[in-house]
Amino acid sequence: MVSKFKSLYVPYYFLFPALLLYAIFFVFPFFFSFVISFSDWNLLNGDMSFVGLSNYEGLFGDAVFWRSIIQTLYYVFVTVPFAVILGLVYAVLIEKAGKLRSFYRFLFFIPVVVSVAAASLSFSLIYSPQSGLLNQFLQMIGIDGVNWLANPNTALLSIMVIGVWQSFGYNVVLYIAGLKQLDQSLYEAAAVDGATPWYQFWRLTIPLLSPVHLFVTVMTMIYSFQVFALVQIITMGGPNHSTNVVVFYIWQEAFRFFNTGTASAAATLLFAVILVLTVIQLKLLVKYVHYQ
Repeated sequence: MVSKFKSLYVPYYFLFPALLLYAIFFVFPFFFSFVISFSDWNLLNGDMSFVGLSNYEGLFGDAVFWRSIIQTLYYVFVTVPFAVILGLVYAVLIEKAGKLRSFYRFLFFIPVVVSVAAASLSFSLIYSPQSGLLNQFLQMIGIDGVNWLANPNTALLSIMVIGVWQSFGYNVVLYIAGLKQLDQSLYEAAAVDGATPWYQFWRLTIPLLSPVHLFVTVMTMIYSFQVFALVQIITMGGPNHSTNVVVFYIWQEAFRFFNTGTASAAATLLFAVILVLTVIQLKLLVKYVHYQ
């Protein structure tokens, strides 16, 4: 009886190293950041003093912070639908590609594994106003190009294009995995009844992939809220704060201005926004999810 009781704890022995690392690198920093958000902490000499809600009050009165919030929401609500829809469409097309299926899987997964620095440099060259491929193509069809990354009206949109390019390849892989789990007998029965491929896609593929839709949408949204490296490498939040997003604002406050309390307060608010939107998303979408 005793040996059986001890055996129940054996799995936890194996989980302990991973749980310990998770606690050190995720749980502890989260709570420590929450504590700092109520403090004035000097990184240079280590002095910390409690300031209550002053950091949060300062954020609510900071126009740059509010602009970063609005631009982050704009980034998320534009990039997520494109990344999800393109992931589904390309997954369906790839599964119908025959012998080239493996090649296309590799091709569309490349953006996921390419480093952010390499992707940023490549797109900076593409967006170059003088020698960039985009402006050269536009000139070929009689359209005058613009300075995409230096124009406040186009800078954030240019970053969005890169964000979609980077994220939809991962969604393609998830949708391909979901497509392989579908019951093919349903498609055979639909074909016998005269259903066209388009009708099968709308009435079978999309409803049957509802669990994948939920997971992909939620994860893509969380990922998009954390956009940072693209902005830091390509535009540094400019021009005129037009690409300043929340995570870049947090980094700037913490490591350029050394306002660690303000940065931690902004990080806490970002966590709260993501949590609330994720819960709302789950509540709204879970009713449309069904399993085979």
